[in-house]
Amino acid sequence: MIDTNETRDDSTERRAETHHVHYDPTADERPSEMLVIAVADIADADPLELEPLFETVDPDTLNDFVGTDGLPEVGGHISFRYAGHDVTVYPSGLLEIEPAS
Repeated sequence: MIDTNETRDDSTERRAETHHVHYDPTADERPSEMLVIAVADIADADPLELEPLFETVDPDTLNDFVGTDGLPEVGGHISFRYAGHDVTVYPSGLLEIEPAS
């Protein structure tokens, strides 16, 4: 399970707020894999039931964008809509995930 910023068990409220997930560069997952798992966790869904990430954004580009040591290597951010959520990815490894408006 992904460690996000929520502490409540109320899944309806949890799905309606902005979530901040931090990529851990020492983790076994790549940033793109962590993103899919985080969105599935927030949506209370199985990651395998979500649309493939590559239909929205190139996973390799996303992985390359996030610094391998968790530090920014470039500026800016990448924003896109995935599985009914607006996602913003920063090179530091911060992912902001919120329900699409």
